[in-house]
Amino acid sequence: MKIEAKGKVNLALDVMNRMPNGYHELDMIMAEIDLADILDIASADQDEIICEGLALPENNTLSKTLNVMREKAGLKGHYKIIVEKHIPSQAGLGGGSADAAALIRHLNTLEGLNLSVNDMLEIGALIGADVPFCVMQGIARVKGIGEDCRPLNTDWKFPVLLVKPDEGMSTPEAFQAWDEGDWKPLDIDIVQDAVLKKDPALLYQTMSNALEPIAYDRLPVLNQIKEDLNECGLVRVMMTGSGSCMMGFCVEERLIDEAQEKLQGRYPFVKKVWVGGDGQ
Repeated sequence: MKIEAKGKVNLALDVMNRMPNGYHELDMIMAEIDLADILDIASADQDEIICEGLALPENNTLSKTLNVMREKAGLKGHYKIIVEKHIPSQAGLGGGSADAAALIRHLNTLEGLNLSVNDMLEIGALIGADVPFCVMQGIARVKGIGEDCRPLNTDWKFPVLLVKPDEGMSTPEAFQAWDEGDWKPLDIDIVQDAVLKKDPALLYQTMSNALEPIAYDRLPVLNQIKEDLNECGLVRVMMTGSGSCMMGFCVEERLIDEAQEKLQGRYPFVKKVWVGGDGQ
């Protein structure tokens, strides 16, 4: 059976502190996008994970998901999973997390595990910080190390242009650089208000990403992408997650379409997507 694994973007991301266990406490507004990987899942005698065009490590995200679900949820079967990748890696779009979340939801139904949403969120948190949100989807306030997901009651949807260079950004490297800096806290509450009010002007004024200055310093091409998007008339440009994918926002969808046409071929990944879900 083929299923979709939808990615995500960050409309806000703040790093609160580094905890004694080495993880970082976060405060974020996360939103699903309609860009998705496709998982082809079939019963098998033993687990096999295949990602077309990529050599996966033995302990990849999907293998880890299967192992955690056997340990924590009573999963019995084995599966062959073929991944058709559409979400670029090292982009901040949650590709691996989306795959894991889609697999959790699908196997819960397929094997009749009767996991509640909270059960699936807890399992997701054992796999990766973005997995609980990708299980929930929609738009949510996400705190802690990703395990604290609170859905925002909105059905707001809007287009965004994603642009990613060849270069990726290492998440551990980004957080290490954050540890070495002195950063001011961001106001995530006001970004949440903008989302709930469906107010694009307020969103553009308040959305922010604490890891963005670090990525700009290490990947100068991001400054060029921002300049290119601004020249195309997009009124707000921001990085998602730890990068390296940039997001261009504008209330005029026509300008987003024109920017996509102009930048297609200049960068390896240029795609208009729709942000948001169906509300809660």
